[in-house]
Amino acid sequence: MALNRAACECRVYRLATLLTGDPSRAVGVLEAVERSQPDLRAIAAARLDRLTILCSREVTAGPLPADALPADAAGAIAGLAAQPREAWLLIRAYGLSIRETARSMDCSVTATKVHIELADRRMAAMLDGHGVAAAIEALRAYSKRLQLPEHYAVNKERRRRKGRVLTLVGLILVVVVLMAVVDWLSPG
Repeated sequence: MALNRAACECRVYRLATLLTGDPSRAVGVLEAVERSQPDLRAIAAARLDRLTILCSREVTAGPLPADALPADAAGAIAGLAAQPREAWLLIRAYGLSIRETARSMDCSVTATKVHIELADRRMAAMLDGHGVAAAIEALRAYSKRLQLPEHYAVNKERRRRKGRVLTLVGLILVVVVLMAVVDWLSPG
């Protein structure tokens, strides 16, 4: 099922927020994903997640906001290495299967299983069994609440208008240059 553009943007933003721990950094990740793939609807969900992961890796990850989940769980997640954290968030909090996660992370199913096992052990060591389940539920609820900031849509519309104006100016310049060339080449 193809997602509409707004749903694709929201998917990228939610995943980027979980991966970076910061909604404002997630907007930067979304912009980077859109620069690399302007039509988000044209790619499969796993590729969209992969682009989000790659762009999120370029940002220093931090703990999730205090309203996302309890501080001890946020610290435990922040303490995970990048790939185990990605696997844990995609599988446990985001709800993807091992195979979907492997595609999204661009690694084998075996490597994904290793990453999730490492993350599960680390999370279990940092939190008791009940704490892990509570952290997962809190992350899922937090992810569902996440919406793109209003300023993103406003800035995006401004950029779109600016692009149209620049295109129009470029076309006018081309016409003027062509008219000058035709005038110069015409006898008389």
